[in-house]
Amino acid sequence: MQARSHLIFGVGATWLMHRTGWAASVHAWPLTLVGALLPDIDHPKSVLGRRIAPVSLLISGLFGHRGMTHSLLLPALAIAACLYGWGHVPAWMLALCAGYLSHLLADWLTPSGVPLCWPLRTRFRSPLYVTTGSSAEWCVAAALAFAMWRWW
Repeated sequence: MQARSHLIFGVGATWLMHRTGWAASVHAWPLTLVGALLPDIDHPKSVLGRRIAPVSLLISGLFGHRGMTHSLLLPALAIAACLYGWGHVPAWMLALCAGYLSHLLADWLTPSGVPLCWPLRTRFRSPLYVTTGSSAEWCVAAALAFAMWRWW
């Protein structure tokens, strides 16, 4: 998926957190949007990768695109670290992880899928998928945006 679609999915994650009472703070919005772009740090030409190119090039060289950063490993480690260090998961980490997971969900909808259980090579993808940059991607993003607007 493209960055704009990932941001719409990130807004969807924030909307869902707000609707379920997980995060009512306005601070959740920017953190969820950062989280929605964060997995693509492994691609030097991504929105985030261009802004911190040295880090992106290093991660890309070590793991490739849609490797470790597109798995459940990093959000699981982040939550475990919070629980270990503080005994709870702060709202800002929930927001960041929600955005991160929204990115994985969006990429699950593409033909390439995502390696949710990295380092295992198995990729998971939706039985119905959309090609990145296609009109179908825009329809999915627009439908999500409409659903959020409709049920806000």
